[in-house]
Amino acid sequence: MARLVDEGKIKRIREATIELVVQNGYGGAAISTIARRAGVAEGYLYRFYSSKQELVTQLLYTKVNRIIEKLEYLLSSCESVKEVIGQLIGVLFQIATETPGEIKFIYVLMHDYNFPVSDEQRNLIKALCEKVIRLGIRTGEVDSDITPEEAYGMVIIYPIEYINLRIKGFFGKTGWTEEEQKRVIEFSINALK
Repeated sequence: MARLVDEGKIKRIREATIELVVQNGYGGAAISTIARRAGVAEGYLYRFYSSKQELVTQLLYTKVNRIIEKLEYLLSSCESVKEVIGQLIGVLFQIATETPGEIKFIYVLMHDYNFPVSDEQRNLIKALCEKVIRLGIRTGEVDSDITPEEAYGMVIIYPIEYINLRIKGFFGKTGWTEEEQKRVIEFSINALK
């Protein structure tokens, strides 16, 4: 007989995982602590996830997939790199505004050497960066010497880093204005020229 899935418990597991990874990093988010924070038994958690890595990977994949899907859509519907980058960075700021824990989670895992990104996701991101470069070369907006790593760094890493600094109030300022978002977009676009 199949057991019923308690969606509330699954949601609490995911939320606890994100909170603990943001607070303590990947290595500091133990399964026992995640289960305790979510109010479930470890055994219940293991019914759905074979390991912490599977749980965190699935969560990251879901969060990053939102960005990937948006980039895929933009690449199929926009005529210029400026439009693609502007809208994509707008999505990053929207995520940070609506669900700051989500952008913090992505940021923490991007910087955690103990957390391996799946080859599938890495290859997909590289392919999308290559598409951005090809579009930009065709439209004259991107230098032909730009690499996928550089495109990724300027279009994804830099905006997420900027957002994180603002969330933390690193330079004494939190939040961002529409004008500041535009400056991040312009900086990212100009870096690819």
